[in-house]
Amino acid sequence: MRTNHLFIIDSDYSGHRLSLDGDEIGQFRTLSAAEAKALEIARDFFPTEQIHFALDFKWTLSEVEIRAAMVEC
Repeated sequence: MRTNHLFIIDSDYSGHRLSLDGDEIGQFRTLSAAEAKALEIARDFFPTEQIHFALDFKWTLSEVEIRAAMVEC
């Protein structure tokens, strides 16, 4: 049986917040640091796992961006 896990990076002027399945993992100063942490977590389950975040939402007036990546286990 396969299970899906959803990584979300919510970015605005204050930083980049990483969450996994709705639970906040942490806040990072750079987008690349948040993506690296998500990859580290995913590789704890599957050492060869690759994560590719896609821009799901962008609101330019408030500089809000939301990126998501799905990992199947």
